[in-house]
Amino acid sequence: MRERKGKTSRKPRVSFSQTLFDEMMVEIMLGKKVREICSGVKRPSKDTFFRWIGKDTALSDQYARAREHATDGFEDDILDLIERTNPENATANKTKFEMLRWMMARRAPKRYGDKQQLEHSGPDGGPITEIRHTIVDPKDGRNSTP
Repeated sequence: MRERKGKTSRKPRVSFSQTLFDEMMVEIMLGKKVREICSGVKRPSKDTFFRWIGKDTALSDQYARAREHATDGFEDDILDLIERTNPENATANKTKFEMLRWMMARRAPKRYGDKQQLEHSGPDGGPITEIRHTIVDPKDGRNSTP
């Protein structure tokens, strides 16, 4: 079959199966990119993969959990980076570290994001207590509150 100039060949259509999807989720958990996974033989195109996820909330949840597990693998990458860092590559490795940290914070903000919380509480985290001072005017005996 001859390919036309400017046209790309399409992948054969792959039907959904939970077994195939589960295999793909394992690969995602191991840190593979969706593009790599979908480029394999007997794998859906990226568009088809994301269509599956978009149509089924259970699959979407499964994909989200797999991505969260993959994020845990970034911890290993950071530890490896620390072990390989020396004065010659420290600047480059710092950039890699910052990118990994940024990706972790975006993928799993509850676990790896910068915690920013504004809390109104009293001493030792207790309830806020209100203290009011009443000032009596000695000239006319009326109360006034500042």
